[in-house]
Amino acid sequence: MKFQKKIDTFNAIYVCSILLRILLVLVPQTGYIHPDEFFQSVEVLAGKFLDIECSPPWEFNVTFPVRSMTIPYFTIGQSYKSLRYLNSLSELYFQKTILGPYLLLVVPRLLMCLLSFLVDYCLYKICSNNNEKYKSRLVILASSYVMIVYGTRSFSNTVELVLFSTLIYLVCESLTFSNIVLRNREYINFRYDNSKSTAEKAKFHKLRLFIVSDSYRNCFAISTISVMGFFNRPTFLAFAVIPVFFWLYRGLGSKSVTPFQFYRRICVFLLCSIPALLLNILVDSFYYGYITSGEIFMLEVTINSFVFTPLNFLKYNLNADNLAIHGIHPRFLHALVNIPLLFNVLGLCTVYTLGKYLYLCFQKKFNLLPTIRSIKCLMTLSAVVPVAILSIFPHQEPRFLLPVILPLVYLHATTILREPEDTLVEAPKTQIKPDSWKTKPSNSLLTTWLLLNVLLGVLYGFLHQGGVLPATAYLAKDMELASMKTEYHIVTSHIYSIPESFFLQKSSYKLYSRGKTRYSVNKRVFLYEEGSKNLEFILRKLKLILDTRSNPGKRMKLFLLISGSLGEDLMYFSSNRTLKLDLVEQFRPHLSLEAFPDLTTHCLEPLEGFYSSNCLVLTPEKYFKWLFDSFSLNLYQVEEDEVKVLR
Repeated sequence: MKFQKKIDTFNAIYVCSILLRILLVLVPQTGYIHPDEFFQSVEVLAGKFLDIECSPPWEFNVTFPVRSMTIPYFTIGQSYKSLRYLNSLSELYFQKTILGPYLLLVVPRLLMCLLSFLVDYCLYKICSNNNEKYKSRLVILASSYVMIVYGTRSFSNTVELVLFSTLIYLVCESLTFSNIVLRNREYINFRYDNSKSTAEKAKFHKLRLFIVSDSYRNCFAISTISVMGFFNRPTFLAFAVIPVFFWLYRGLGSKSVTPFQFYRRICVFLLCSIPALLLNILVDSFYYGYITSGEIFMLEVTINSFVFTPLNFLKYNLNADNLAIHGIHPRFLHALVNIPLLFNVLGLCTVYTLGKYLYLCFQKKFNLLPTIRSIKCLMTLSAVVPVAILSIFPHQEPRFLLPVILPLVYLHATTILREPEDTLVEAPKTQIKPDSWKTKPSNSLLTTWLLLNVLLGVLYGFLHQGGVLPATAYLAKDMELASMKTEYHIVTSHIYSIPESFFLQKSSYKLYSRGKTRYSVNKRVFLYEEGSKNLEFILRKLKLILDTRSNPGKRMKLFLLISGSLGEDLMYFSSNRTLKLDLVEQFRPHLSLEAFPDLTTHCLEPLEGFYSSNCLVLTPEKYFKWLFDSFSLNLYQVEEDEVKVLR
C-alpha cells in the first residue's frame, strides 16, 4: 500500500508542523519583529485589564484615535481578563502571583496561534468543497515561517490574515453552491420548456419550486467580516474588494440571474453590514470616552458623541508628511522585496504564472485563462490586486502582505509538493518512457522552500532583536527583588522599544484602596529611548540622568541596554568620562540591523591578507569570542566613577 503510506506521511508532516507552531509559542520565540506587535494591542490592554504601568502609543490618543479597539478588546483583552482572574485565584488559595513577563508574552500569542488554525481550516474546506487536493497545500501552509512566526504574533495584520481567509472561504463556498444551483436551475428550466405534456411540465415545475435560493447565501457573515476587517485595518478593503465582487457577481450573465439581482445583492450586503458597523462605532466610542451610558439614558447624544476610527486612520495616512515619519519606501518594494521575503518560492511561482497569463493574453488565447466564475480566478486576483493597491502607498512593510499567503498556497503549493493521485490501482508497466519532468518532479523546489523557511523562521523568530525580551524579563526580576523605593532609569540604544507593561509595575495613574485608605503609587520605571544616536550623545545622556535624578533619600539604578556590536566603541568613548559602566549581563542571540557588526574590523590570523591594513588580526579563539559577543545585547549598570571624579 504505497499510496496509503504516502498519505500517512503527509498527515504526519502536517501534524508535526502544527505542533511546532504551538511549541514555539510556549518556548517562547524571543525574536522581536516590529514594535507594533506589542504597542498596538498588548501594551494597551495589559494596562487596562491588569492595572499595570504601560506606554500606549500615539494611535490611542483619545483626541484623535486611529485604532479600533473592538477586536483587540474581545480577543487579547479577554485573554488578559482571564489571566487576571486566574492570578486572583492563585493569590487567594496559594498566596502566590502567577503574573510575569512570560505569561504576558505567551497568553496573547497562544490565542493568536489558535486563531491561525482557522486559516488552515479555511484552506482545507475550500479544497474539499471543490474536490481538490488539500494535503500538500496544508503541508506547505503549515511549514511556512509566515504561519509559524507571524501567524502567532499579536499583530493586527495577523487578525487581518484570519479574517481574509474566512472571507475567501465563505465566498468560495457561495460560488460552489451557486454553480451547482445554477446548473440545476438551467437544466430544469430547459426540460420544462421542452416538455411535450402537461404532466411533464407539472413535474419540472414542482422541481423548480424546490430549488434553494442562493442569491444571498452567506451574505450576513461576509458583510460582517468585511466591516470587522475594515475597522481592524482599513487596508482590509484592498483584500476584500475581489472576494466581495465575486460574491456579488455570481451567476451574472446566465438566463436565471439578471443585472437587477446584482444591484439587489449590493443593497442587501450594505443592510447586513449595519449591525457590525454600529457595534464597532459604539465600542470605540465607549472605550475612548466619547460617550457614556448616562448620556444615552439622558438622550444627550449628538454626532460628536461617536468616533469613527477608520476615518481618522485614513486622514492620517493620506498625509505624506505623516507617512514620512514612519518611513518612505519605493513603490516597488512589495513586489521586488517583500513578496520574496515572505513567500520565497511561492512568490517566484506567482511571478512565473502571471507572466504566462500575460503571454496568453498577447497571444489572444483567452480560453486558456481561468474563467471569471472559477475559484482559481478568484484566488489569482485576490493575490495580485491587494499587492497592487497597497503598492500605491509609499510606506510598505512585509507584514502588510500576510493575508495573501492563503491564495498563493492554494494556487502554487502543488507545484512545490506534488500529491499522489487518489488511486490504488497501478498502471501496467510499458516500454514507453514518459517525460521525466511529468512523472518525477524535482525536489529542488521543496528543498529550497524548507531551507528558506527554516532560515527565515530562525532569523525572525529568535535572532532579530532577540535579546530585548529576555533583558526585559531580567530587569523585571531585578525590580521584584529590589526595594519599592528604588527607581529604575533605563536607557536604550539601537534596539526596539521595550514594552513597559512587562515590568509589571503598578499603574501610577490609578487610585488603589487598602481598607478605607485610598492611595496612589509613584512612577518607578523611566525609559529613555535614544534610537540610533551616536555613542557620545548616549554617554552625555547617562551623565545628565545621574546628575539630575540623584537623590540622597532615594536609591536609583541606571541601566544601559545596547547592542553588543557597539561594546568596544562604548568602552573607548567612556574611558575619558567620569562614568563607570559595569557589564551586568549579555543576552543572546541578538541581531540588531541598526548596529550590525562591522566584520571588516577584525580578522583571523590565516586570513590577514584578505583584509585591509586597518583590520585587527586576532587568533581564532579571540575572533570567535568577539563575533559571539557582537551578536548579543549588553546590559550595563551605570554609576559615577568616584576614582575619576577625584582625579
